[in-house]
Amino acid sequence: MPVQTAMIIDDDVDLTCLLENILKDRRIHVLSVHTLQEAEDCLTYLKPTVIFLDNSFPDGLGINFIRNIHLADEEIKIIMMTAESAKWIEEKAKAEGINYFLRKPFSMETLNTILDKLELGRN
Repeated sequence: MPVQTAMIIDDDVDLTCLLENILKDRRIHVLSVHTLQEAEDCLTYLKPTVIFLDNSFPDGLGINFIRNIHLADEEIKIIMMTAESAKWIEEKAKAEGINYFLRKPFSMETLNTILDKLELGRN
């Protein structure tokens, strides 16, 4: 089985730590960044298996960053996460080609179900 990697792009440090632990338990290598610029820089040398993408950042909107991810590699799976309730965000994210959309807060059961469907890691 090839090495699976995840990039977490979120400025919420607590959620990032929680996701890191879940992914590491599933034997997925994790890199966390907290701005879209950091994510852009990392995508020049890292092609993760999956990206967990928040929407709101001081340097822009994650929803507008989806295209950059696809330009780096069409095969990267994208899980968009946001606490924002506006329906247009989910609609635009799906139109841009994400794999899953999660509203924060979400349960560990929901997250593990998505990871299983994407065949990411092993319990």
